[in-house]
Amino acid sequence: MRARRNYRRMGRAYLLALIPLVCAVVYTLFLHAIRPVLFDHAENYVVHEASFALYDVLTDTVYENRAEYANLVQFERDSEQNVTALKTDGILANHLKVQVSQAVYEALDELEHSKVQISLGSLLGPDLFGGFGPDFQVGISSLGYVQADFISAFTDAGINQTRHQIILEVTAEMRILTGLGGVDTEVTNQLVVSDTVIVGHVPEQYTYIDDTEQGLLGKINDYTP
Repeated sequence: MRARRNYRRMGRAYLLALIPLVCAVVYTLFLHAIRPVLFDHAENYVVHEASFALYDVLTDTVYENRAEYANLVQFERDSEQNVTALKTDGILANHLKVQVSQAVYEALDELEHSKVQISLGSLLGPDLFGGFGPDFQVGISSLGYVQADFISAFTDAGINQTRHQIILEVTAEMRILTGLGGVDTEVTNQLVVSDTVIVGHVPEQYTYIDDTEQGLLGKINDYTP
């Protein structure tokens, strides 16, 4: 009888010791499964909010400095009015990039105060359980990296016409903060700041010569007819 009682007691002790272990394993597996889903939802939110913030900065900055953007590129023509070169004002380009970068820094600082709650039900099955269960709080932190560049793009605009666009591109690195850890993401937005149709001889080949030591706009686009 004593042996049976001791056996039962030992069995209960093992069972009581096993329950926390099983719970820990289940909890670990649950976190392993739910973490990437949470990060995906959080990244969608952060990219959405940051993209709008970047676009607002780009449009505001370009509008306030629209006269300067109009002077970024100057066309040189020959005696027959064919474009022989497109020259970029490198000093002005760098000045505008600094302006944009500073404005983006300030916008991202404001964005760090915004937070969103994502319910557990939305992660497990938004159609059935959306809005139910405990919430995960998602925050945003700027990593302090912002890069502004100008892109000079040429496309065919029809017979004997070439379309030249200057595109302002801004890239910022953000860190997504959740209760299950953090993950880094990158947000990029573009805005066309100059759109010109060149009428005349369409160049067959362009040679790019760096003029500002950084970025893509600071280049002279020269060609040989």
